[in-house]
Amino acid sequence: MKLLEIKRLTARYNAGEVLKGLDLVVEEGEIVALLGSNGAGKSTTLRAITGLVPNAGGEVLFEGQQLLGMRTERIVRLGLAHVPEGRRLFPGLTVRDNILLGASNRSGVSRRDLERETDGMLEFFPDLKRLEHAYGWTLSGGQMQMVAVARGLMARPKLLLLDEPSLGLAPMIVQQVFRIIKEIRERGTTVLLVEQNANMALSVADRGYVLEAGSLLVSGKPDELWNNDQVRAAYLGGLAASA
Repeated sequence: MKLLEIKRLTARYNAGEVLKGLDLVVEEGEIVALLGSNGAGKSTTLRAITGLVPNAGGEVLFEGQQLLGMRTERIVRLGLAHVPEGRRLFPGLTVRDNILLGASNRSGVSRRDLERETDGMLEFFPDLKRLEHAYGWTLSGGQMQMVAVARGLMARPKLLLLDEPSLGLAPMIVQQVFRIIKEIRERGTTVLLVEQNANMALSVADRGYVLEAGSLLVSGKPDELWNNDQVRAAYLGGLAASA
């Protein structure tokens, strides 16, 4: 079933057009990777989905409902959560409180239930359990990324949008992050993943899209993308090497 369907998506900033008629589909239960060089429009795509790009056109359909023009808070309540590039934790709050904030758009849930769910997140991310009372500013990059993902999951999303989750992380931590992404899907959450590390992204993805200058260059299953000489040489090989 199509969970997310993007049709002819355009987006403009002051410098000009960033997305130029993008088409993209995410089926329920998939991990879909969105790849491309810096400036290709990957992060803008996620921002447009969650209502953070005012000058966007086309259609962004979530379970058949048009998202363009909808406020971000309402989009989150429909079942989308966006974990942006750079983690963006509150440095003066503890790990536990940062995670709890992810449920701020869920009405009618008791504090006791939210605390119980937070306990569950700390079990799911065991490296954070011993750090639950540590402040955000004391964490490593990998620990911050795990808190950011846990915070996104507290919204109980049907679709989780992840923007560059491996950025700036050591290789061992990158592998851990991608194991978590696979587990998130196994627990029933669909994932749309923007990632510079093409090798890791395609190792967990069911399908991938490659963007070039705001347009779709090619899409397909991971094997199809890796076997496309033009894409591998110009994008995937370079991205994997730079990660």
